[in-house]
Amino acid sequence: MRVVREIAVAAPVADLWALLWDVPRMAACVPGCADAREVEPRRRYAARMSQRVGPISLTVPLDVEILEVEPPRGIALRARGRDPVVGAEIAMQLRMSCEPRDAGSALRVEAEGQVLGKLGALGHGVIQRKAEELVDEFAARLARAVAV
Repeated sequence: MRVVREIAVAAPVADLWALLWDVPRMAACVPGCADAREVEPRRRYAARMSQRVGPISLTVPLDVEILEVEPPRGIALRARGRDPVVGAEIAMQLRMSCEPRDAGSALRVEAEGQVLGKLGALGHGVIQRKAEELVDEFAARLARAVAV
């Protein structure tokens, strides 16, 4: 699956960049994310994601690795995990780019991922729709978080 969105943010790039590195605030923006913590400063993180996709509920412990950082413009990361009960494996890469705009800034989100196992058997369409819903919810929560 692949999802690309541009999110308008009513804050300057510097504030948006600071939010991207604030683990508790970012975790609150990611639907279903719990227990996010820094393992190695600005390099590795651990989190737990819980989601329902079609008839399947899963909880995935994720290992998140920062692949690239270009302050204050962009960040690329990889997240991987496996639900031990359902057996679903998730691997995704995410690139976020900050750009100045007249009324604040914009965050471009490019997410690509694979879902394997029982969850992957649901089909590309179901997984693609869920991914789009999650990114759209992330956008709404990020807009609210930056306004605080």
